[in-house]
Amino acid sequence: MKIAYIDKKDCTIEVKSKLLKVDEQKIPLRLIDTLVLAKSSHISSSDLVKLTKEGITILMLSSRGRDVAIVQSASSQNAQLKLAQYHAQHKALEVAKRLITQKVKLHTSQLQKHQIELEISELLAQIESVTSRESLLGIEGSFSKLYFSHYFSLFSKRLHQGKRSKNPPKDPLNAMMSFVYMMVYNLITVRLLSYGFEPSIGFLHKPFRSHNALSSDLMELYRADINQFVWTLFSSEKLKSSDFSKKNGVYLKYSSRKEIWSDFKEFMQSLEPNIDKEIGYIRGLL
Repeated sequence: MKIAYIDKKDCTIEVKSKLLKVDEQKIPLRLIDTLVLAKSSHISSSDLVKLTKEGITILMLSSRGRDVAIVQSASSQNAQLKLAQYHAQHKALEVAKRLITQKVKLHTSQLQKHQIELEISELLAQIESVTSRESLLGIEGSFSKLYFSHYFSLFSKRLHQGKRSKNPPKDPLNAMMSFVYMMVYNLITVRLLSYGFEPSIGFLHKPFRSHNALSSDLMELYRADINQFVWTLFSSEKLKSSDFSKKNGVYLKYSSRKEIWSDFKEFMQSLEPNIDKEIGYIRGLL
């Protein structure tokens, strides 16, 4: 995934002669397949159309990064694949079990990096024996509570309140986790769209309003990586509590967000081969 991030206040963006012009900077369009606009920018609707015609998908973030709009070509892609997703729903429980089994193992391995051991053999047996997605999600919820009770212990208490909070996040740690979860979820959605999938048709999660269930399914496999990435940002003091503002929730400041884009881009590049591998696995089921 060739991602370009533009996080500059009131910049002017134009498309001319196969180049993306950001004020005085020029980027060849061939070097971009996903454009993240993380701050209010001046770009015309005609230039947005030019970008989508070049196969570039645009992610537009709200000022606090809580909400995202995805802009891409209106031409339909791979209707047969979308129909196959629908017809493959009889395999939903099988796929969901695999996802949660992998999630448990990956989260356990992430804690092991910090000398925290979890006994999961009985849990894995429970997952294998469940007969419904609802029961599976119940097991996953219980495991997540156990996992986070250990994960939060890795951080200074100045950064968190000891539990997961969202909508809105109530402390810097939860704010950063939510921000990276949101970004990876949307970039997975972009990847699924680029291959012609319907992101709202999942196997573990069920479609609901604007929720992309398949994106959430795949996200389960990368949450442990995200959590480790967040730990690295705080443990290296690249992020501190002073990098967050508090108003109707806790959010990463604009000035601090700009400083971590290069780290996030490197992190996404590390995930990309596995994301494509898992998308290939899903395709193989259809």
